[in-house]
Amino acid sequence: MKTLFIMRHGQAQTKASSDAERPLTARGEADVERVANALSDELSDLDQLWVSPYRRARQTAAIVNQVLGRGAEPVETELLTPEADLEALCAQLQACEEDNLMLVSHMPLVGDLIHYLTGAEPGRYTMGTASVACLTLDVVAGGVGELRWLRHRED
Repeated sequence: MKTLFIMRHGQAQTKASSDAERPLTARGEADVERVANALSDELSDLDQLWVSPYRRARQTAAIVNQVLGRGAEPVETELLTPEADLEALCAQLQACEEDNLMLVSHMPLVGDLIHYLTGAEPGRYTMGTASVACLTLDVVAGGVGELRWLRHRED
């Protein structure tokens, strides 16, 4: 059984040279640190952390790694960019031999992935910045995942 922790990056600045280069704000960094600390017990057994190549996602993953004391570098993949192909991502997740994975990505991908895997109607679950969802699956495919919990940053 796989456990997927799906995290949306922290709050990012609205302007940069490109969308991919938008960095986290100070609030975004603080939110991610608070959420990672609050979930440190649940995240303690992570096998791998996969991250979008976008700057704000890489910064989010670095904060999570720091809070958890993980020495392993995140696995950077284009499959976690905002408009990435869900089927290609699911195929890679299914092929992965690790059981406890965290994905750090963006909207709309994080929301679409949760809805696809759980079979929920689009829009049922919201993913604000620094939100984390936990799903369990025997097979990484549409409609077979169970949403264990969904936590949002506290304002």
